[in-house]
Amino acid sequence: MSDSLRPESGLTSPRRWALLAGAYAFGCATLTAFLLSDLLGLFAEVIGLPAALSMPLLATPALVGGAGVWWALVERPGTVTYARGAAFGLVTALLTGALWTVRFALVWGPEMLTAGPVPLLVGFVLGAVSVAGVLVGLPLTFVRRWSRNRPEAAATANSL
Repeated sequence: MSDSLRPESGLTSPRRWALLAGAYAFGCATLTAFLLSDLLGLFAEVIGLPAALSMPLLATPALVGGAGVWWALVERPGTVTYARGAAFGLVTALLTGALWTVRFALVWGPEMLTAGPVPLLVGFVLGAVSVAGVLVGLPLTFVRRWSRNRPEAAATANSL
């Protein structure tokens, strides 16, 4: 077993997994932002984000939010299920989208959320990232479940 996986390393396994989930959510959110960059680039421009860093900046709330949501929905209850993993992705995506929608409303005023095609665009982006969020939560859940069962499998193999 590597030293980084031992309890003496300072962070308990659930905390490590929560931090890993935050980093994973950030990476997936950045990828999703780049995939939606035509639409999100315009959004980033109108809320005043620098063009060169706009896609990673848009994904940044998923870093902290993802860690917190993973901790609350998966690690704290202690039961790692695919439904909880999917909920982690969905809630993280919606929190990130809601934060940037609030930023837009603060910059342009809440009445702009009802002007022209804006509600349609906001709905499209929130819908797209929600689907992506659900799909993103499942692989991490699989790896977490596998890691929980791995020590038992290794102990069984060693006892044979």
